[in-house]
Amino acid sequence: MDAKKELTMRLWKIVPEQADRIVTILEEYEITRTSERGELDRCVEAFLTAKRLDGLSQKTLRDYGGVLRAFSACTDKPAGQITADDIRLYIGGLARRGLRESSIQTHVSTLRSFFSWLAAEDTIGKSPMCRIRTRKLDRTATRHPLTDEELTRLREHCRDCRERALVEFLATSGCRLSEAAGIRLEQIDWQRRSVRVLGKGHKERTVFFSAEAGKLLEAYTGSRGGGASLFATARPEHRPLSPRSIQRIIREIGQRAGLARRVHPHILRHTFATQALKGGMALPVIQQLLGHEDPKTTMIYAAILPEAARRAYTKIFDRKEQDHE
Repeated sequence: MDAKKELTMRLWKIVPEQADRIVTILEEYEITRTSERGELDRCVEAFLTAKRLDGLSQKTLRDYGGVLRAFSACTDKPAGQITADDIRLYIGGLARRGLRESSIQTHVSTLRSFFSWLAAEDTIGKSPMCRIRTRKLDRTATRHPLTDEELTRLREHCRDCRERALVEFLATSGCRLSEAAGIRLEQIDWQRRSVRVLGKGHKERTVFFSAEAGKLLEAYTGSRGGGASLFATARPEHRPLSPRSIQRIIREIGQRAGLARRVHPHILRHTFATQALKGGMALPVIQQLLGHEDPKTTMIYAAILPEAARRAYTKIFDRKEQDHE
């Protein structure tokens, strides 16, 4: 017996003289048992636990959890009864709220991963996401590096040595925000201007920073008088700067510089990759420095800068032809 019929019969027994009115009123509602709603929440928590055991980062788990809990709050059905139409209604609601296309695709990708996992675990029969097509994003449009002029303005509007060191390090190392926030002074090889960072999937790699970044970092860490982290708070205990704090600092510098767009640490990572390609650095080297597992991700920069790719091609192949002449 479904939940609405069960509730109707219970109400009839309590007030049998109002049976017709009860039916009329309940026709306007969808009724779901509390236990069914809780079932979806339990599935979400089981999924997050499984992904935590798989080694996903805390940030990824938070992102997954935010999307899935938002979806669960909008859905009264248990996981096995959710249909493709339910998903489409939810996605349509996100679009009406004005979410960016990239954010909507994050929701779609997360739901696809979630329901595929439920199907693989035999919790549901078939994923409702099978009928949901993922629109292909123009990934080149999401890569908007700073121009040389914008980067100069950003540098000029730093107020102290910490801000100058932070901007220079992010712009010349290509580190992700989470990687930069996790660096400890003991990890740094000052002579080689390199540092081992822990990237996505708990994979380590070596990144480098410029001579100017090295000078600024040494000046900054030497002047603050303590702390084990590379970037730390100004308070006496010098605790590590959180990723959110670093985001705020970079955003505020961008605002002081009068840049028309919002500046965040990932823009500096894109700027590093773009400058490396413009300078003739090989794509496999850029891939290694950025920590991209898939070469296609790095190839996006070649799509953004076809002239740089052409120069790299000419440098190798045209020179070969000249040598044969």
